Amino acid sequence: MRKIETKKEYIAITNRIEELLTLVDNNTPTNDKNFIELDLLSDLVADYEETIDPSLKSS
Repeated sequence: MRKIETKKEYIAITNRIEELLTLVDNNTPTNDKNFIELDLLSDLVADYEETIDPSLKSS
């Protein structure tokens, strides 16, 4: 799987996650394209926050 390499990528992806959160809710089917994108991007951000820049990790 691809990884976030730069802070600029991290910011762009977190901005996209914010957009997707307006489209996806608890009733969104797991096969919905927006749900899938949100899930994948969230995993990328979580990996970045845990391994590259732990100071970004939410408390």
